[in-house]
Amino acid sequence: MTWDDLNNILAAHRLEPPRMRLSRDGETLLVGGYTAPMAMRRHTVWHRLHPAELHARLREGASLALDSVDELHPPIARLAEAVERDLRTRVQANLYASWTSTEGFGVHWDDHDTVIVQLDGAKRWRIYGTTRPEARGFAQSWPRTTQNPRATP
Repeated sequence: MTWDDLNNILAAHRLEPPRMRLSRDGETLLVGGYTAPMAMRRHTVWHRLHPAELHARLREGASLALDSVDELHPPIARLAEAVERDLRTRVQANLYASWTSTEGFGVHWDDHDTVIVQLDGAKRWRIYGTTRPEARGFAQSWPRTTQNPRATP
């Protein structure tokens, strides 16, 4: 994944929260701060990224989160599929990017196993002990369907 790849994904796809979101100092930013509402036929509204406002929020310290980037970027899809085959479990690749030293998400825990691959820059990672006896309460078997073709049987 290169910065050009990320720029192409942002330019070519309709990415709305919660799939794509910005956070700063542990808070999710309001979507109106970096998008423009677009009215469609049948009176539906979607939020088109406004590049100048998006860049301004990122310069101000926001972090970008993009869930399921494996569905948007074939090289990451191939990597996720290989990991799924090897580990025999469903894999979802998310992308996080920051342009400043401002903390985007704050201290938190994930309800799933996480593998982090840092592609650029530097970050000090802090890993804490158990916060709950079973924080992975959402673990389940993912049925293979046409909506979820990569799930393991």
